[in-house]
Amino acid sequence: MSSLLLDVPGLLVLPPNHKAHVASCIISLRLVRSYLAEASKPQDLECRAWTALAEIGSRIIRAGWTTSESTPWAGRLVDEVENAIGKGLLMAQRLSTLSVYKQSLLLLQARLAHWQQNVKFSRSLVKRLSSSFTFPNPDQVFDVPSTPPWLIYSTYLTSISHCISQVPPDYNLALSTLDDILNAADRLGDLSIKLLTHILKLRICFDAVLWDDVGPSLTYAEGALGLSYDEIDSGTKEKTFVSFEDPFEASMAVHFLIMAVVYFTHVGDATSASKRLMHLHALLDSDVLKLFPTGTIQINLKSGPPLIIKCTHPRVLIQLAYLVSSVSKRDAVGRRPRRKVFAAEGINLLEKEIQKEIPLDPWADLYDPSDVGERMVKMHADLFSELVAVCIMRSELDDAEKHLDALVAHTRSYGIFEAYAARISLHYAHFAHAVGDSDYAEKCYSVAAHLSEAGTFVNISARAGNVSLQIGNGVSLYEVEEELCDVVQSCKGMGGTLEAVGHVLQACISNEILTSKSYLKSALDLASASQDNHLRGLVLALISNLYLRTAETHARAMLDTCGQIAAGLGAPAQKSETKQKTKVPEGPVGNAYLGLWVGEQFLDIYRREGNEKKAKKQELVNDRLADAAKELSKRRFTRTTS
Repeated sequence: MSSLLLDVPGLLVLPPNHKAHVASCIISLRLVRSYLAEASKPQDLECRAWTALAEIGSRIIRAGWTTSESTPWAGRLVDEVENAIGKGLLMAQRLSTLSVYKQSLLLLQARLAHWQQNVKFSRSLVKRLSSSFTFPNPDQVFDVPSTPPWLIYSTYLTSISHCISQVPPDYNLALSTLDDILNAADRLGDLSIKLLTHILKLRICFDAVLWDDVGPSLTYAEGALGLSYDEIDSGTKEKTFVSFEDPFEASMAVHFLIMAVVYFTHVGDATSASKRLMHLHALLDSDVLKLFPTGTIQINLKSGPPLIIKCTHPRVLIQLAYLVSSVSKRDAVGRRPRRKVFAAEGINLLEKEIQKEIPLDPWADLYDPSDVGERMVKMHADLFSELVAVCIMRSELDDAEKHLDALVAHTRSYGIFEAYAARISLHYAHFAHAVGDSDYAEKCYSVAAHLSEAGTFVNISARAGNVSLQIGNGVSLYEVEEELCDVVQSCKGMGGTLEAVGHVLQACISNEILTSKSYLKSALDLASASQDNHLRGLVLALISNLYLRTAETHARAMLDTCGQIAAGLGAPAQKSETKQKTKVPEGPVGNAYLGLWVGEQFLDIYRREGNEKKAKKQELVNDRLADAAKELSKRRFTRTTS
């Protein structure tokens, strides 16, 4: 009957967000301790008991309860777990029939050492464990016991997790361990594990910012999933995408598509990003996340028990899909730009979902609920950030200020303001730049550059904005040449948007017109490929200015497009049904400064042509745009004096 004490903890296990979870942990520990306190016990059951005590204690340690004042009963659990691992290993080493317990206890000891920040000892344990692996050999006459496949893969995955989570991360060792997993999967014939390695390699390359390796990794992962987007036209309405019924493959496909969209958005390939995004939306619309509702996936292996792994929780994935959709849609022109729609809808859904209980498995880690909640909070801030950016682009300054205030309040409420301070300062700089408040914009650009890490997107964006602001204010190029050249160099390899900005700045310091045209043409190609019409309008304005005297027809075509973009950056959500009685259209004017500059160029052209009728009409349009620009100046004056 005493052996039943070891079976009861398995019946008491509850999800970490259950109200009786703490009580179940306390009772499980008492039951295991009671069995170990008995006088005579079978060796196999005693070794099992020590392993159970180490497993339950390790979960409590990882949750941080041993250092919490609210759980004094767990204060000495670290020493108890170390003692349990030691005694269990001694027993497992004496009897060959207990070798599985030995390998499991070594893995628990490696995890405990990593939690104690003893990286070298943890690595040596994993290395010793992996060196003891035995694989089945079909050429052998006698059946030699081999290491269970699930334990082999668990060990390697633990090593990768430790490499990525340590400070600083050891990406080289993580990638090397991935090769070991791939070799083991080849020997054991587990195709699902091969797919997992491709997705993991893609994830590591993202985390390590190895953009040159992301492209090949995407290709391998696409082939492993059986996907191809070469024949898909992003402009057609009816599309057929590959669907998935297996929970593991479905999870890998969702993770792959999210990373693929991010990568192609980063490099400025909007067409490729759009194809993957449509597939992602098709999968989510088919309720694919219901295949793994708790974020736990079972991988069936060719032999032995399945491997159970934890992936990104579906509650996080659905919000991440909204965020990625918003980020990938660079075009801010139109009545309902999708970048704004996805961000707004993502916030609405998040505010509903955050009130619901998170579904988790009983064996989930104790910190999983807080981890999912923390990710939701950060994505909420990211969605606010996207709303701020698109509203500034569209000159919807009242909405931009409202969302910016909400972003600041949100980050302060949840204690993450320091992590977002640089980005928030950059938003304030862009806001001030948009209304012509040069002094305030320069201060915010400097703060954003100072708070952000050198070489990051926010840091380079802030420095580029500051340099362009000074050039626009008429500062001599000799005064900013050193900083400008450094910013141009930093923009290289930072993705389509910043590379285009680098080309624009490079054109500003070029002494030859042909060289400037070449740089601006490269910037226009990058902006067009990424469908970033906000940046494209600026580049078109700069190029057209170089062709006004030499190729007026070409310049007028670019000015027409530039004017349409300027007007579209602020188009109302609903089209006015009333007929315009005046020759000048009413309503929002979009980007007033850009629209006014384009209007002044057209006015000069009409006057040179002697076309008084068009010139008078353009004067009326320019007056309205000038009034809108003055309103921005008043807003700037109010902002700086308040």
